[in-house]
Amino acid sequence: MSSHLEAAGLHHLDYLALLVYFVAILGVTIQVNRVIGSNNSKDFFLAGGHVQWWAIGFSLFASNLGTDHLVGLAGSGAAGGIGVGNYEFSACTMLLILGWAFVPYYMAFDVYTVPEFLEKRFSHGLRNFFTWLTIVSTIVTKIAVTMFAGAVVLEELLGWNMYVSSVVLLVFTAVYTVLGGLAAVVYAEVVQSIILIVGSICLLYFGMNEVGGWEGLQKSLPESHFRLLKPLDHPDFPWLGVLFGMPIVSIWYWCTDQVMVQRVLTADCPKSAQEGCLFAGWLKLLPMYIMVLPGLIAAALFPKETEENSNAAFALLVSRILPPGWVGIMVAVMLSSFMASLASCFNSCSTLFTMDIYKEFRPEADEAQLVLAGRVFTALTALMSIAWLPMIEYGHDQLFIYIQSMQVIWAPPIAVMFIGARFLPDMHSFEAWVTLMFGVFIGIVFWVLQNLVPRDKLNGVGIGWIVDFNILHFAILSFCLSFIVLGTCLAWSRVLYSKSEQQRLLGTHVLDNISNQNWAGPTAQILAVCLVIAVQGLTIFHSVWP
Repeated sequence: MSSHLEAAGLHHLDYLALLVYFVAILGVTIQVNRVIGSNNSKDFFLAGGHVQWWAIGFSLFASNLGTDHLVGLAGSGAAGGIGVGNYEFSACTMLLILGWAFVPYYMAFDVYTVPEFLEKRFSHGLRNFFTWLTIVSTIVTKIAVTMFAGAVVLEELLGWNMYVSSVVLLVFTAVYTVLGGLAAVVYAEVVQSIILIVGSICLLYFGMNEVGGWEGLQKSLPESHFRLLKPLDHPDFPWLGVLFGMPIVSIWYWCTDQVMVQRVLTADCPKSAQEGCLFAGWLKLLPMYIMVLPGLIAAALFPKETEENSNAAFALLVSRILPPGWVGIMVAVMLSSFMASLASCFNSCSTLFTMDIYKEFRPEADEAQLVLAGRVFTALTALMSIAWLPMIEYGHDQLFIYIQSMQVIWAPPIAVMFIGARFLPDMHSFEAWVTLMFGVFIGIVFWVLQNLVPRDKLNGVGIGWIVDFNILHFAILSFCLSFIVLGTCLAWSRVLYSKSEQQRLLGTHVLDNISNQNWAGPTAQILAVCLVIAVQGLTIFHSVWP
């Protein structure tokens, strides 16, 4: 393993950079804990409810860009070009939808968590189901993928054993999450976002110099690597799936997932949350250029290595092209993405457990007991994450892909359910349950057939094509079928229930709360329109040029 260390070229300056990073995170945690505190549930789980728009924006940005993104975006860029950047552009629009369509609604219901909203809007049973679905999916997918990607980079750069590196980082992340709650997580993510952006720009700069600039990069790679929208038969990013399937998955991720929604609930009014979403939307234009493009550079400079393992693209650039003293900074960049993503998951899981499960069984629990329960479950989540490590290490190469593809099981029906909850005032719990169960069922069937059943058995019954059916195309199919189910159930309910009973579902207080809210002003609205235009323009530009 020492060869890795020598190849990475670690110097005393690198260790100093890492030390400064860890001290900065601890300093932020201590200061935030002193100013905001974490003694009651609102302080611990919602950062006191007074987080500024710029901190919300940075937090949304950093929470999304875990090590799986840092490694995965570069890896996908090396393997297939800029097509993976579609996910980043899609997020820009979804953040605006979160801010203007969903945030006022969530705040009008005065909730701590997304499942709590489902209870107030529909039923207690739906709240329980969604709580456990979110906790399990967060631990098994988000945390697992982040740890796997982080272990890949640390082993490649530093030669650290996966267990040692993962345990140390998990413990450190859990400590500042336990001590400071969401406030510490959010303001630490401000520091981590700046480190991510600046470090990634520096890596892009050194990479472009090494490859001979834009012209040298174009000469080294096929033209298809520079096309954002791919042909319909492309295995990963067909244009139909990108334009229609990707937004469906993004609605679930950005507008209904507890990790993201919790950040906007830290605002004191929709105005701050909307401005934070707008800021994060503009920031999400950056990863295409500062994280995907380095992957293309790695493919041009190290074609043999990236062909064998595209996920090593980021580590290859760091270890082979950076001058002395920069490796420590880039390891700090990787740690920022790792810890920001994990801290977000830890805090969200502890919030869900405490407010949606523990509080139900202990309704008499005081504020101190709620905070203690959240801290204990944060530590427990870290332990469960460590227990997941053997499956990552001994799983075969497709584990990473399997985990990524699992989101098509629940994303489309959840998107349909929340769109209905937001825009269909007469939607009942019955319609929500049937839509969710139907969508999750067909998602499980699809995932099992595509990933676990041998192709020859599928060919035997004439459905071998399902193995190659693009997951984004399935997202469109699942979304449409779920919407048909919702529409059918809703039409039946409108026959059974009177109009007055339908209106009773929401009550007047929610609409009154929304009408009294403070929303973002004209400047933010104009910038939001400009962001949509910029995304569409860049999508067209990168699809026809060069």
